[in-house]
Formats: sequence, structure tokens, C-alpha cells
Amino acid sequence: EKALKNWLPLNVNKGKTDVYLFYSGHGLPSPDGNTLYVLPYGVDKDFLDRTAISQSTIITSIKDVSPKSATLFLDSCYSGSTRDGKTLMASARPLVITKVEQKYPDNFTVFSASSPDQISFSNPSLEHGIFSFYLMKGLEGKADINKDGKIKVKELDDYLKTSVARNALSMNKKQTPQVLGNPEK
Repeated sequence: EKALKNWLPLNVNKGKTDVYLFYSGHGLPSPDGNTLYVLPYGVDKDFLDRTAISQSTIITSIKDVSPKSATLFLDSCYSGSTRDGKTLMASARPLVITKVEQKYPDNFTVFSASSPDQISFSNPSLEHGIFSFYLMKGLEGKADINKDGKIKVKELDDYLKTSVARNALSMNKKQTPQVLGNPEK
């Protein structure tokens, strides 16, 4: 939250700065399902509204500094499960997020690790979340399908969907990354 409230406003030039945010960790919906939270270290799940950071707070904080563009990479799910499929909270039941529909400004591009009803898995052999591993490989150049030295959103999306789904399937799991935003950016 300190980065969102202090660092971001000091380091973004309105209309000129491209903002990139990467989050890898747990996510959880509020008990009523209306708010999605990312869970920083030390979060108290009984006091999500005071100890976690809502996705809407992240989006508003970025939007308020008026960047040229914002690209978010979210290796998280809101299923109430850990990356190996265990229950994150002792009393949690599996759930599918259908209530929350996050609205993003037009200059935002959002890559998420999985569909709303899926878990974002880790593969021990990769030493990362599956999405994070292939995101890094894709940005290193593997997603540059046409080899023009630029990676468009569509190229990265296609690379992630294929690579992540294939790796998850090798563990008998299903994970399909999602993207929102201009595919030609």
C-alpha cells in the first residue's frame, strides 16, 4: 500500500509514464463476494478490509496518477485455495467468482493467471507459479512470434494460453490465463 500511495505518485509523469505492476501471491474474495483482495504478507483473513489490498484500490491508485498506460500481471486466483490445491482457509468452500466484474480504464491491460473459476498453480519443477514462469519466458522473447523484436499483447496472450495450459495439463490440472485490453498494444 505504501508503494501505491507514496511511491507511485512521485514516480509517474501524467500522460507520459507506462506503469507495470506484477503481483504473485494469494487472492481472496470478501465474504459477500463483492470485493477481490490480494493478500500481502501478514494479512489477517478475519480483517480483509483492513489488512489486505482490494483490487479496486490498486486500480484506483494507478488511475489517479494518470499514467500513459498501465499493464498488470496478476499471478493469483480467488478460489480460496493454495497453489497446490489445498484450502487456504480452514472453513473455506470452493467457490466460483461470478459476482465481481472488475472494470478497468481503457489504457489498462490486465493479464491474469487463470479463469475466475480456476486455481493459479505452481509447478515445483519450474520453481515458480506456472503463469509467472511462462510470463518471464514470454517477455524474454519466446512470445515474439513474428520475430520483429516487439511483443504485442496478442502474442503474449497466445504464448501464455498455450504454454500455461500445456504445463498445467501435464500435472492433470486446468489453468487458462486471461487478458483484458487492446490486443495490438
